[in-house]
Amino acid sequence: YSAVDDASHEKELIEALQEVLKKLKSKRIPIYEKKYGQVPMCDAGEQCAVRKGARIGKLCDCPRGTSCNSFLLKCL
Repeated sequence: YSAVDDASHEKELIEALQEVLKKLKSKRIPIYEKKYGQVPMCDAGEQCAVRKGARIGKLCDCPRGTSCNSFLLKCL
């Protein structure tokens, strides 16, 4: 790898991370769901969890017949 390749790859990763953060900020949980400990429903193939270190936080429930894959963090 050259320094140019590393810089462009790093820039791509930063842009992807910013996109994910923007999506997470836009997913506000309504007060009702927060109050009663409920999470919204996901679509199949959608991201259903977030990994923070060793912990995994649930973003939404997967539809019937699918489950949240703990490696990919998507409904499969």
